Amino acid sequence: MNTNVLLYVVSIWLAIGLVLAFVMRRRGHDFSVWLVLGAVLGPLAVPLAIERVRFHRASERLWRSTGSPPHRGFDLLAAVDGSVEAVVALETALGLFGDRISSLTLVTVLDYDSQASYTGQEVQTEARQLLDEVAQQLSFEPVDRQVLFGRPADAIAEFARTSGMELIVVGARGHGASESLFGSVTARLVGSSEVPVFVGPKSADRGTT
Repeated sequence: MNTNVLLYVVSIWLAIGLVLAFVMRRRGHDFSVWLVLGAVLGPLAVPLAIERVRFHRASERLWRSTGSPPHRGFDLLAAVDGSVEAVVALETALGLFGDRISSLTLVTVLDYDSQASYTGQEVQTEARQLLDEVAQQLSFEPVDRQVLFGRPADAIAEFARTSGMELIVVGARGHGASESLFGSVTARLVGSSEVPVFVGPKSADRGTT
């Protein structure tokens, strides 16, 4: 790509983030959070902003009618598969958004055969152990844990949508032999998920491919 074109695209991307941050601040949201979201997600942050505005309007109406305080912060869904990149992505998101995160759910995805077969019970146990190990590494609590079944990208996207999640966090690459597969899962999520997707950086100690 031509250097001038690349600089133009980056400038537009960052401008969207800056404008979005100012707009959201005028609507009572944290300027720094939306500046980071806009800079990282660019145009993809716009649907998230619209959803947040609608959600808080509904929460405030509920608060006025019932006396219950409105929901604040982001509900994050993080997909883990045992890779360093998945943990790096999650830690990066936690560092960026900090106490603005209201809830965190960890998920990992198994195939349908693991859901029904006898040997699949052992695989499910290992999956739950993985989720527990990742949760114990985090400074955030409480952490919900869910084992999903099916095609990874579809299972993650559907769970995020039906659970009301507001941001999906995934690693840039997968674990071991599944590395190229997980990369395709990430790409599929970015291209098709109704919920915005945050892709973490590649882990420095893993090198490049």
